[in-house]
Amino acid sequence: MSNKIRLIAFLSIAFSTICIAQKLPTYSQYPAKVEKKTAPKVNLKSHPEAKMYRTNLKNALVNSEVNFAGKYILTYWGCGTGCRQGALIDAQTGNVFFPIQLQGVSVGGMELGDHEMMEFKKNSNLLVIYGYAGSGFESENNNQHGIYYYQWNGKAFKLLKFIKKNS
Repeated sequence: MSNKIRLIAFLSIAFSTICIAQKLPTYSQYPAKVEKKTAPKVNLKSHPEAKMYRTNLKNALVNSEVNFAGKYILTYWGCGTGCRQGALIDAQTGNVFFPIQLQGVSVGGMELGDHEMMEFKKNSNLLVIYGYAGSGFESENNNQHGIYYYQWNGKAFKLLKFIKKNS
């Protein structure tokens, strides 16, 4: 009888640990109030790299609505095969952010299935990146291949969870 109790206790603890370890961030856990776009133009002086990408940034502000974290336009463009580079535009001020995590997002042979390389919602501060985040730069997890969950705080991304995947 005591062996059965031990086995049940062990399996319960093991199962609980697995369930806790696999709890993933959800968009609803990181809500953002969606606001209207009011910036008349991109503030090219707000970041040193903004002038280099002015055409992409201006087109995004003119042709896109708020699509991330309540008041931002997350925009990206190609930087090679299977690679995207991106920026955030504050749709109220026109200020631009170039977080390192968006500089060279790459799938690197990862099967995306039903996922995009980056997934995000206009009413959430959560960004999910599949593959490599900030490829070629010093970044979290030493540029490991996997799924990255980030929270945007208005100035930078904070890594919430990383799940390593084999490439």
